Amino acid sequence: MLKRTTIEIDEELLERAKRTLRRGTARATIEEALRQAVDNAEREREDRQSRQARYLASLASRGDAQILSSEAMWR
Repeated sequence: MLKRTTIEIDEELLERAKRTLRRGTARATIEEALRQAVDNAEREREDRQSRQARYLASLASRGDAQILSSEAMWR
């Protein structure tokens, strides 16, 4: 699905992005930049979830879950 829109873009920044991303048109440049932004965000989310899972798995070696969950612990 395509959406037509009008936006103001810094022309110097767009030209730099075209050179960096090696795209010839504004549309191709913007689409590639959006793809990379989404890919990076997804990768960061996956990395964060992986780090969190490793941390949670390591909790067993850091303390006694029975003591931490007991009512005596929180008095």
